Amino acid sequence: MTYLLLSSGPSGALLTDQPVIRREDVGAVRDAAELTAALDALRQATREVAQRDGFAQGHAEGTAAAARETAQVLAGVHAALQVERDRLRASAGALALDIVRRIAAGLAPDEVLAALAEQAARDLLPEEPIRVRVAPEAAGAVTRRLWSIDARIEVTADADVAAGDCVLDTPSGRTHAGLETQLRALEAVFAVPSGEAAA
Repeated sequence: MTYLLLSSGPSGALLTDQPVIRREDVGAVRDAAELTAALDALRQATREVAQRDGFAQGHAEGTAAAARETAQVLAGVHAALQVERDRLRASAGALALDIVRRIAAGLAPDEVLAALAEQAARDLLPEEPIRVRVAPEAAGAVTRRLWSIDARIEVTADADVAAGDCVLDTPSGRTHAGLETQLRALEAVFAVPSGEAAA
């Protein structure tokens, strides 16, 4: 059997096995061809809408996934930066304290101690009389530094006080004002473990 192609498109084809189309069938064949063309146009429009909607949905889903991944990466980077900042802060504090120790070691220790004793005495004056106890080798420098401040300051050489340390006794209590005491206070502020500061 042989077929004749009357109309074709992506959605379908009109075939006939009649070699001649009768006059009364021409309208039906024309309607069928128009329906096939309309079906092809509808199929193409539906395909374009589906592609557009699929692209928009894929784009929205991809953007949301990228935003989630970016947020996770940024949170990880932020946490790593926070850890590094804390590490740098601790190491900067330790480095600063080590530098102060090295500089102080190069200075005249009696003069440094005298300056620390003077500052501590000035902080306590004029409220109460002060007795400043220092190691015997530092007593002269501390006395020279403090004699002009006030007559109520008494400097005493005390063999029990370590070199570089300074103890201020007042009626209301005792204060240590030596360099290591000041540096330990700074270490507490920087939260640097004492073994790390000397490293």
